[in-house]
Amino acid sequence: MEKRFCQWLVVMAVLCICGEYAVPGVKSAKILSIFPTTSKSHWILGSALMKELAHDGHEVTVISPFPLKNAPKTYRHVEITYNSSLFDDIMDEVFERVDDNFFQKMKEIVSFIEEIVNSTLTSPAVQKLLNSDESFDLLVMEVFLDDVFLGFADRFNCPVVGMSTFGASTWVNALTGSPQPLSYVPHPMTAFTDRMNFWERLGNVMFTAFDEILMASAGIPVQQRYYDKFFPNANRSLSEMRRHGVSLILVNSHFSLSFPRPYLPNLIEVGGFHVNRKVNPLPEDIQSFIEQSEHGVIYFSLGSNLKPSKMDLQKRNDVIRVLSSLKQNIIWKWDDDALVLDRTKFLLGKWFPQDDILAHPNVKLFITHGGLLSCTESIYHGVPIVGIPIFGDQLLNMARAEVSGWGVGVAYTKLNEATFAKAVTEVLNDENYAKRIAVISRRLRDQPVAPMDLAKFWVEYVLRHDGATHLISSAQDLSFIEYNNLDVYGFILTIAGLIVLLITLGCKKVTQRILPKKSNKSKKNN
Repeated sequence: MEKRFCQWLVVMAVLCICGEYAVPGVKSAKILSIFPTTSKSHWILGSALMKELAHDGHEVTVISPFPLKNAPKTYRHVEITYNSSLFDDIMDEVFERVDDNFFQKMKEIVSFIEEIVNSTLTSPAVQKLLNSDESFDLLVMEVFLDDVFLGFADRFNCPVVGMSTFGASTWVNALTGSPQPLSYVPHPMTAFTDRMNFWERLGNVMFTAFDEILMASAGIPVQQRYYDKFFPNANRSLSEMRRHGVSLILVNSHFSLSFPRPYLPNLIEVGGFHVNRKVNPLPEDIQSFIEQSEHGVIYFSLGSNLKPSKMDLQKRNDVIRVLSSLKQNIIWKWDDDALVLDRTKFLLGKWFPQDDILAHPNVKLFITHGGLLSCTESIYHGVPIVGIPIFGDQLLNMARAEVSGWGVGVAYTKLNEATFAKAVTEVLNDENYAKRIAVISRRLRDQPVAPMDLAKFWVEYVLRHDGATHLISSAQDLSFIEYNNLDVYGFILTIAGLIVLLITLGCKKVTQRILPKKSNKSKKNN
């Protein structure tokens, strides 16, 4: 009895000590979030976080084009009404314009973002919210060239947590002051890696400079115009909000997925937080198809936006010929009912539970467009890939896959029966691809805290610490010249130049004094 009493006292002492150092809880907060992009993959990440926060008891209001099915009671959707045909038209033309150069693509992104901003701010439900007397404790917003939405934080007088759906970029760094050494940090719209030769580094500098000039001359003025129009009574300017309005940004990346790079404390890597840690049971038809495939299955999906039916007909037929010749069966995400293939070998559908399919051990290969979500899921589940990158960061993602040895990319412009067959057979037949991705998968899984828990911690950290403004770097108050110490280096070079000049002049004067004396002596001797 005495022994049990002593044990009880020890347990209580440990609990008291742990309680003293425990992280204080956060009361239920009212959180407003904005994920306005008409690309569903962006919304998938945003809704995953907001759904979890709602499950934790927070009152969540989500401004988005997409409603959430089976949403928690504390999850409210505010609808963005947008011209769906506009986005569909853009996606229909993607395959035709895949060879557009970097500069043209960046210009198109700016106009695309303006359409999203306009659709969001003019939506009746959004206007109703803006003109209401509601209050919020926090704004969670997607960072994707949509800085105008920082006006919501000024309107409701709350701090901001940003989320970058495709990793760190110049747009993210502009809101945090985080360093971006262009010698080994590539622009996300290029196919460069962290190991660039001279010409690639030159290209990286030129691309980044063009990006920043385009944003300063076109992107920011558009954002400013909408900010002035829809937030006319703002207490803080857009410039002030961009410099000091964002407490931290959650970055959909992880060093195991890409490469090490410097981050300030308010850039938090949460890559892979959308992946199911607990695999859901597959629908019966998919389960049986996979398990009855003697030689395994290849899963083929070009993501949530691209329409494979819009592929060039010759390229489509080449792809079908290659897939038909393989011994593996194929699960293919296809967007219409016009394609008819052998049902014993091909399982076609407009939607598949990709995450859970990739988790099945009988899936041998993932053919993808190289989107970041797809690449992250393939790594987490250890499935090597063949990528057909089309636009955005897909080129960069596939470049990383090739350098790291867990995938092979085939440029869409070079896609034909020979190139596609070579890539597919290489990844299927070379065990090194599966071994390599298994190593990287272990790295991604080996984290002290699950990425979703980490994301929620930092959201609540901002709530606990009244906006956590202490995380905002003083770099945000520096100009380009000051940030890069160009004035200091210029001063040092000027002083060094003056010293060299003075020494040179001094030596010249000494020489002029000495030489005449020597010449006079020589004349006397003569």
